[in-house]
Amino acid sequence: MKWPIVNRKTLLFRMFASFLSIILMFSVFNVLSIFLFNRGVQHEVIQYNRLMLNNTAELYRAHFERIRTMLFETYRNGHVVGFYRQLARTGGIFEPGKASEVLKVVRAEAFNPMYYLNNLLIYYGPGSLIVDKEGTVDSEMMFSRFYTSRRYPFSYWKRQSDRSDNYVLHPNETFKINDLSVSYSAQLIPFSFRMPSSDYMVIALLDARLLHQTFFGEDDDRLFMIVREDGTPVYRSSGALSLSDIPAFEGGKEYALAGDRYYFAEKDPAAGLTYITAVPSADIASRVRNASLTLLVVFVVSVVICMLASLYFSRKINRPVKQMIASLLRRDPVKVPSPIQEFDLIQRNIGELMKEQEAIRKELLGKRTLLTSFGYINKLKAITSDINEWKDIAGIDEPFVLVLYQLHFKSQSVSASQLKTDRMAYYIREYIHVVISERMPSSHTFQIENNQILSLIRSEEAGGALEEALESLKTILDRDKAYLLVTIAVSSVYDGSAQFNSAYREVLHMAQQARPLDESQLLRAHRAVPDLLLLTVPEEQELYANLQAGNRSYCISFMERALDRMDKKGASIQQLREFAGGVIAKAAKILEPFGTGADASMRLRYVEHMGECFTLDQFNQLFERLFSDAATIIQANKEKRDSTISLVMEMIENRYADDLSLDLLADKLNLSAAYLSVYIKEKTGANFSDHLNAVRVRKAKELLSGTALSVQEISVRIGYRNVTSFNRMFKKITGIPPGEYRKKEWLKAE
Repeated sequence: MKWPIVNRKTLLFRMFASFLSIILMFSVFNVLSIFLFNRGVQHEVIQYNRLMLNNTAELYRAHFERIRTMLFETYRNGHVVGFYRQLARTGGIFEPGKASEVLKVVRAEAFNPMYYLNNLLIYYGPGSLIVDKEGTVDSEMMFSRFYTSRRYPFSYWKRQSDRSDNYVLHPNETFKINDLSVSYSAQLIPFSFRMPSSDYMVIALLDARLLHQTFFGEDDDRLFMIVREDGTPVYRSSGALSLSDIPAFEGGKEYALAGDRYYFAEKDPAAGLTYITAVPSADIASRVRNASLTLLVVFVVSVVICMLASLYFSRKINRPVKQMIASLLRRDPVKVPSPIQEFDLIQRNIGELMKEQEAIRKELLGKRTLLTSFGYINKLKAITSDINEWKDIAGIDEPFVLVLYQLHFKSQSVSASQLKTDRMAYYIREYIHVVISERMPSSHTFQIENNQILSLIRSEEAGGALEEALESLKTILDRDKAYLLVTIAVSSVYDGSAQFNSAYREVLHMAQQARPLDESQLLRAHRAVPDLLLLTVPEEQELYANLQAGNRSYCISFMERALDRMDKKGASIQQLREFAGGVIAKAAKILEPFGTGADASMRLRYVEHMGECFTLDQFNQLFERLFSDAATIIQANKEKRDSTISLVMEMIENRYADDLSLDLLADKLNLSAAYLSVYIKEKTGANFSDHLNAVRVRKAKELLSGTALSVQEISVRIGYRNVTSFNRMFKKITGIPPGEYRKKEWLKAE
């Protein structure tokens, strides 16, 4: 088998050498990328561990704050305070009824899963009594029999009555817990609260292991420690980590290398705590090494595949060339099948030229006269193409006007009618040609794209005739607006055909300034369009927070107001599409954590739909479908909502017409109103009042469009006692007053 690739003058060698040059350049680029990657990946891994610690520290910080709130609320509970006063008054003798009320308060908090408590104790000095989730017990018996530990005997808690601090987070300790039916050990972090003026204290026993597994993950093997300002460790995940191992973090750095570990620290100045993790340096080095090896293997395999592919495609391209050359040498125009269209065209023309050459050669051999030679020359001159119209356009040396007809097909209507866009464009071009040529005979109308038609008109024929023709065209085209919309842009006057490109760019730019209207538009000059339309930072945060929470109705209402505001400013279709593209990209970004591929498919689908939006209603429908799909995906993948949020949302949905308030809900849940407000905001992304007003306005929309009730009656039915407040809130959410909304909905129905 001969390898023509070794001959440097062959086409195969030149193509293969070109492919190898490209492979070499990409190889150098990849080697440099791997080198730079090795330098940067270690920093990225360190940054990842630092961010992990920041997130975990934030979770611990928020949980400790939540426990502080719970301890304070429990301490100030009326039943707890009343029981203390009775003990102080009777010298330790208590009424069982009052003790049972305190027991209910303790159990409500101790069994709350969001606190991660092993037990909640209320230590009463008078009577030396403790109330926990199991009942009442003598204080000394509690810490010598039921909850025993080396660090926290009964004497320790008795000495706490002399302390000056209200809140104290005590170091963790292993408690031996003797229950009625089982005995086990658990690592607990005591968190106590007492007021100097009272002789009783509330102690929360936090389950340290459960907190670590929840906030760090069950499979995470990093060493973790929480240290107080005085250097006392509050919690250690393992005895392998001690305070003496932790290096000094110099220069304000948040990590340091000591021994065979990287140490990361995060300080909480408000609580006086420092959170520390330790990661073996071997783990980071192993990740860098594995990533480098993977990249190297991929690089080598890619080079080999590229070389084989280069050789294969070079030979595939070279083969038909060799066959054509062989055909020419044999003077036998045999058509050789080729998958390359250009090669088929060359072979076909070569065959025709060879046949024609052979016929002329025979004719010349038979008639060797001057006349014959003259006839041969004429045959050569006859080989030309019919480009008369383009010759006319290229030969224009007088002022002209260019008109662009940009066709916007409505794909759903076109598909339903079973028409093809290319045939529709052909019919429209023919009709435009008839209308324009009747009034301006020397004009030229031609199609340059499937959706673009141009008319070139001499300026001496333009003026009133052109205006009349375009107005007539707009009237006719508007009859077919169910299938397509046409933007007609008229250029300025240009001197000659040499400026055709400038005229085309002008009308193309004018067409992009079209307004979002459900009719064909005639643009005679550039109009002033507003600057790039963007949402403010607070608006973006509000929109995407509600999108992350799956609040579909709020997002749709928000976007209706935003689009209406942009339309009043004179936004063009192009600007609205750019705005929509940014919102679609952000929605896809929000869906990335779900890992289902929904983000990529949604982005592709809605970017395609965005190109089919030409009116404000179509953009509203696009965003309605986008937020509905996104909310469905988010709700389907969202973790199961806790019972507190479920109860709040259920009461809002069912009792929106009542005098519903945050204080009422907090009282039912036995929580403080301040804490419940923060909790709702944290879990749903919106305040309690936002949820309540959104439900009320949604119900008001249904009553406005579906009943004849007055605005006053509707405001009372949905829970507003003041019609002015209802009007103001309705306009804030929807952008229009209730009366105007009712008229708009009734007009739509008609």
